[in-house]
Amino acid sequence: MLVTSVVVETLPGKAHTVAERLVHVRRMGSLLEESDHCLVGTWRVPDDDTFDGLSEVLHAIIPEIVDVRPVPLGGDDPE
Repeated sequence: MLVTSVVVETLPGKAHTVAERLVHVRRMGSLLEESDHCLVGTWRVPDDDTFDGLSEVLHAIIPEIVDVRPVPLGGDDPE
C-alpha cells in the first residue's frame, strides 16, 4: 500500500460538496478544505494501481472535480 498526499481542485464553491463525496472513496483519509475550490488530504493506494489511473476515476465519478494531483509520500503503508 502506497501513501500519497492528494490535492483536489474543484469547480468554484464545490470543495465542501466534493469532500462529502470523497469520504466514501475507499482508503481516502481526512480532507482539509483549503479554499472553496481546493482540498488537501491523504490517500492510501494499492501497490498495483497507479495514481494517474485512480485520479482519472475520481474525476470521472465526481464531475465537480477539475484536477487531482497526487504526490507520493515515499513510504509503504503496511496495512
